Amino acid sequence: MPSPNSSKLREVTAEDSAAAPVVRAIDVGFGLVKLTVREGDGVAIMNFPSMAIPADASAVRSLGTRRRDTYDVPVNGALYEVGRDVGLAQAGGSFGRDVTDEFYRGTIYEALTKGALRYMAEAGDTRIDVLVLGLPVNQYNDAKRRDYLRDHYQGDIDVGDGKTVSVAKVVVQAQPMGGYAALDDHLDELNAVISRTGGALEPLASGEVLDDLSVLMVDPGEHTLDWLLIQQGSINPRASGAASDAGRHRVVRAVQESLAAEVGRPLGPAVMPRINDALRKNAPVKLAGVAHDLGRYEPVIMSVIEDSINRMVDGLRDAHEIIDLIVLVGGHPDRYRDVLVKRFPAIPVFVMPESMAANVRGFQMIGEALAEG
Repeated sequence: MPSPNSSKLREVTAEDSAAAPVVRAIDVGFGLVKLTVREGDGVAIMNFPSMAIPADASAVRSLGTRRRDTYDVPVNGALYEVGRDVGLAQAGGSFGRDVTDEFYRGTIYEALTKGALRYMAEAGDTRIDVLVLGLPVNQYNDAKRRDYLRDHYQGDIDVGDGKTVSVAKVVVQAQPMGGYAALDDHLDELNAVISRTGGALEPLASGEVLDDLSVLMVDPGEHTLDWLLIQQGSINPRASGAASDAGRHRVVRAVQESLAAEVGRPLGPAVMPRINDALRKNAPVKLAGVAHDLGRYEPVIMSVIEDSINRMVDGLRDAHEIIDLIVLVGGHPDRYRDVLVKRFPAIPVFVMPESMAANVRGFQMIGEALAEG
């Protein structure tokens, strides 16, 4: 399944591809769904927006020069359109999303997860031996939520159009734990950051040394800021947590409010994706034919991020005193890195390469280790 939204993860040799357990991973975020799929003799990572739109059965949907890259999946007797081109079905800036605390057991989450499984089925995997799913830290801490996902996605899953994916085993992980599992693959880049920092931590001789450290995993997502304190390879639940309304959505909303005050008119939810894209590309946003430079709102952006980091530090309960290393994952970590470097100048702050996919990449590695163990 070649795609501009996919990246190669690993290769599988010809002699072991038939016998090896099929391991796949899904990371459903509030902004994007990340997943692993078969690609040739290996496994790749792809993503699609975290939107599920009630399916349009009319002929209008089929008009155009090409079929859009989406699938209709069944949830509670209704069909929902999900996939990489789902934005073409969108009506408004937030329609089709769910950002509530019950997200993991709602219609939108189920549609997105089934959509990910449908992409796996289309790539040739109708049976999965180990499926790894992620939850935000505050939801992962609730055993009932982990049990719900395991019970709900083990077995035969109807993914639409008469297709079924059979899942033998579901493993649930806290989302930033995936990034921690993938950290060993980036030792050279990590050691370069450690050397530049000049604090007490020395460059690591091997990935095994990570298990001797206190590592703070920080995941600024679309709506939440998650953090995990991992000591000797295990999560410290008392110093791990999440701050709601502390992610990308709050940054974009603050810019939108400032821009609306400047132009002198309300700006609706449909404008938010355009502001988001402009911020990512460091480009002006075009509204009603006028280009607006968003660079002037940098102080507004940084104040939002600093407040989010302050909430995390409060949630750490003084555990920041024992942190050896801070690692950032997620789709937009750079400004968070800048604030953390300023706040903790002697602690190395490392941004994972391809940070948006770091968690799902680690989930795949965790699943493979469990399947082979």
